Amino acid sequence: MRKAVPALTNNLTKDEFLSLIVDSFQSVVFGTVDKNGDPFTNVADIELKVEDKLLFSTTYQKAFYQRLKNHPRISITALKGNETLDSVGFTLNGIAEEVDQKYLDQIFATHPEMEQISANHSERKEILRVFAITPINGSIYDLRQQPIFQKAYKF
Repeated sequence: MRKAVPALTNNLTKDEFLSLIVDSFQSVVFGTVDKNGDPFTNVADIELKVEDKLLFSTTYQKAFYQRLKNHPRISITALKGNETLDSVGFTLNGIAEEVDQKYLDQIFATHPEMEQISANHSERKEILRVFAITPINGSIYDLRQQPIFQKAYKF
């Protein structure tokens, strides 16, 4: 279970912003494009922060994987909250690149739900591939406060 989003202030650093994505947001929506430039969205979990990159995994058999390989520029966004005025959201734009499979064990160790997802699919772990997002820019907003908190980042 992810943590609640803490109170946000202008002191929120880039590093804290990236950590907040991993710690507080479960699933995020990925915006990608296909070989024709047509837009697509997928949902995936951001599972780790390693230095200044965010890591996630997907299977190499999905069209999502091929879109990431062919057009690595992505945009991710998520919203946490039950109603508009108790929500916190973010958007992050970056480059997604496949990285060493050594991170897969760390992902499974950090997120036990991954074992449950793979429980009836013994080959699932073998077909997962890990990607790292190198951030370009992003923003966060918090509708829980008045005035609304907003902050933008360039990496």
